[in-house]
Amino acid sequence: MIDGEGLENLPDQMATPKGSYGVHRISTELGLRHLLWKAKGAPLIAVMPEDVARRIQNAPDLLRRARNQRVHALSVNDVLEVVLGVRVVGADAPYMQQLALENVDRLGFAMSHRTLPTVVDRRLLTELLVDVSVGEQVRTRSPAQLLAAWVQEPPRWSSNISQLVRDAMPSLHGDEGRFLSWALAEPENRLRELVVHGAVLTVEAAELPKPAWGPLWKAATEPPLEMDRRILRRTVARLAEETLALLGDAAGDLLGGADRVGRESLTPTQLQTSRVLPLAFSDRCHELAQQAANGKAISAADITWLSNHRAARMHRGDLAVLESMARISRYLDQPFSPKLDLLVQVRDYQRGGAFVDLAMMQLRRALASSVHYHAEANKLLAACRERRDRENRHFAETLSGGYEAALHREGLTPLHRLWRRTVAPVWQQEPDARIFLVVLDGCSYPVFLELLYALAQDSSFPIGIKPDASGLVAGLPALSPLPTITSHARGAIFLGELPNDPLVAETVFRDQDEAKTDKARFNQNAALDSRKRRLFLKGDLTDGGQELLSALDDESLSVVSVVFNAVDDQIGSSNTGATVKISPEDITAFKPALHVALKAKRRVLLTADHGHSPFVDKSRRSGNGKTPRYTALGKHEPVPEGFIEIDIAGLGGPPERRAFAWRSGAYLGGSQVGFHGGCGLEEVVIPLAWLERDGLHADEPAWWYGRGALAEVTTEVKPVQPPIVTPLPSDEIPAKPKAQLSLFNPADKADSLPIPKELLAKLSLDEKSILVLLRETGSARASELAERLKKNPGRLNGLMRSLRRTLHEGGHVLFSDEVLPSGETMYRYQPKEGR
Repeated sequence: MIDGEGLENLPDQMATPKGSYGVHRISTELGLRHLLWKAKGAPLIAVMPEDVARRIQNAPDLLRRARNQRVHALSVNDVLEVVLGVRVVGADAPYMQQLALENVDRLGFAMSHRTLPTVVDRRLLTELLVDVSVGEQVRTRSPAQLLAAWVQEPPRWSSNISQLVRDAMPSLHGDEGRFLSWALAEPENRLRELVVHGAVLTVEAAELPKPAWGPLWKAATEPPLEMDRRILRRTVARLAEETLALLGDAAGDLLGGADRVGRESLTPTQLQTSRVLPLAFSDRCHELAQQAANGKAISAADITWLSNHRAARMHRGDLAVLESMARISRYLDQPFSPKLDLLVQVRDYQRGGAFVDLAMMQLRRALASSVHYHAEANKLLAACRERRDRENRHFAETLSGGYEAALHREGLTPLHRLWRRTVAPVWQQEPDARIFLVVLDGCSYPVFLELLYALAQDSSFPIGIKPDASGLVAGLPALSPLPTITSHARGAIFLGELPNDPLVAETVFRDQDEAKTDKARFNQNAALDSRKRRLFLKGDLTDGGQELLSALDDESLSVVSVVFNAVDDQIGSSNTGATVKISPEDITAFKPALHVALKAKRRVLLTADHGHSPFVDKSRRSGNGKTPRYTALGKHEPVPEGFIEIDIAGLGGPPERRAFAWRSGAYLGGSQVGFHGGCGLEEVVIPLAWLERDGLHADEPAWWYGRGALAEVTTEVKPVQPPIVTPLPSDEIPAKPKAQLSLFNPADKADSLPIPKELLAKLSLDEKSILVLLRETGSARASELAERLKKNPGRLNGLMRSLRRTLHEGGHVLFSDEVLPSGETMYRYQPKEGR
């Protein structure tokens, strides 16, 4: 073999299908003769200078011993053919020759794992060299994945490997590969510039100035790009978006650089159209926050745009603020129409007011994690509290017009009638039914909604409410008696009658009388007849709830009841800077008790003794007092501000004049996280619901996900039309193609679903299509189902709840749902036998 460029680092041995050849370098004719003498006829490869090769052509003895009596000079292709066992063409570039010889052993190993081709051309050789030089990931990963990895840690390759990868990129990855090839020429700078300026080019503006393009403007006319700028803009914008999505939180520095470029080169109007730039996200958030503060509702489409923005992950706190503000603004956009019927008022609160109370609580939490939009949010909260105060005042006036009649109104369940109106009908149908009564001390309806949602989202053991006959998922309308304090309300639960004893202050009752009084009253409950019963209070749960779990398994106990004080413990705190936040896992033995009770086939009834009104600020303090939300009045004493006088006719403590707070957050005495004792809806309307496995969380009102109507139309975003830079037939950038639909209507396959024909007939075409699609795919996001059905994603959530109710009525559960970290709902096909 004649020595030359590319042969500097040959291995000592070269394995071939015909055997292994030793590789030796010689510099003189004498050296060759000595080598041949030592080899004793064994095959070898000798690498020598060209002048030595020419001299030995005149040595007759050497020629006679050579094949066909001549000296053979092998090219790199010849060497590769010997090693690979197949014809090789195209290894003409010096850098490829050098890399091929440096990696000849690994090339042979790589070929041994492939189907042997007829010939190895330049493209296949390049692919093989890329695999053995830098790894298969360059070929197998997407361009966005490669760019995401390289922009974080630019590759540091030799000049030959860099040239090899750059030459291979266009053939491996098309147009995106050409961008990567261009960037790899100067990886320390261009990889970053590719993402930064690609992000800037995502703005939806027809023409952009040269500074926005950066070095890409000039690169468009030079190798390896040589692309029309309209095509370049589409391609690099898509590549940058995909790369930023893969980088996630690590993209902050790149997006910051894109913001700086955009601020310097684009107008504010152009910036706000970008789906990628954080500045566009921030500007849109500010605009929407101002909109809500000024009394205009934020639509679900606006929140969807923010949620889908690439900067949403970097600004989760701001997005949480806007989501809660949007819900409150949509609630305020509903007309206030006070109802005369008390039952309607209670149901309206359960299905509307409680949800806006929850949204206000969530907004206060979100503001604690964000430094933005506090002024706008506080203005919106003030407007919402004013609206809720109007509702509370109307409710309080209804109670004051006839408290005893209101408390015992048909259709409502006052706590002292819980056993007769709610539990007794169960025993009439199932005399041996065993009951587990769970009492959450101080749990307001919004806190209950949050707990119920968390229970229903537990995919391993979902717990929720059974839909009623109309398919509605909601708690039963129930009232806590006035004053809404523990000693009086809890006595009503366990005694089964309104207790006629002095009202006891909260702390005194808890410290001295709770264990003795509640258990004595429970044993005296006439509604339970001779049924064996047991009550667990806070002091009985110090063993982690082990004795409670044993009691739930005891078939001889007809009724087991427990009081969990987790919520009441929080609202009694003086840490007014915090809001009530509690999950099922935070309450000792709560979830285990529910699981054991349901597995033991007990009927589980959850309620609370009273709700609470949250602390707002000290401006709502109405004066001094031993009890925060109710007070006894002297004969001529005026009613404190935010209070109303109600004659409860001796149904709570000794007869006397009493005033009860209706205004949210109004209180007497010292401040704390939450107050109770008053007549606000959030205190009097308490949760009451039968829980079961595979039940559902409460139906959200229409405004929770949309703007008061499920049929809200989402504004279609039109594609960008970039500037004309070269004479082509059309300058319009086509919209991103939608996913190709299947060739059949999914509903046509509904007959194969594992449900009876009678139930199938009740389903709409959309519902049938959803079930077929879930069965065939196994799982799907809400956005994917909405796209297939051409539905608004906000409307799809309502459709899925309706479908779940219909299936539930027939005793079938065909899918489950869970909320992903992104906030989107994932539905999974989960067929279960009818119950």
